[in-house]
Amino acid sequence: MSHSRLNNPRVSRARSALANRVKHKPRHAFCAAKAITALLGELASLTNRQLYWSGSSDMAVMSIQHDVNVWCRDGRFFWTDFFRGGAVSHPASDPVGAAALLNPFASIPETSYSQHRRALSGLAAA
Repeated sequence: MSHSRLNNPRVSRARSALANRVKHKPRHAFCAAKAITALLGELASLTNRQLYWSGSSDMAVMSIQHDVNVWCRDGRFFWTDFFRGGAVSHPASDPVGAAALLNPFASIPETSYSQHRRALSGLAAA
């Protein structure tokens, strides 16, 4: 004996109708992982340090150095610029321009940036 829900034609029609209503992204939709890897390729030529990234088609993140992460979502790159004092947003369709804006972060060696942050935190504590 089978269960009444397993072979019920009404249930199978309802499931197929639900499956037809599910919307899929078009093939030309924005892919955050592709945009972040394009930015990674631009920044890799500027620095010899290891750059890390992770993500999916909806959202991706890349770590440039300690405390500097670039997020890509909804067709834009986002990061916090400590030197200009705020959050920065840049179109993801322009990874070359974003790399030019991120160049100070990529070109500063990690040790000197960490020493700079420690000096600033010492001034703030005093």
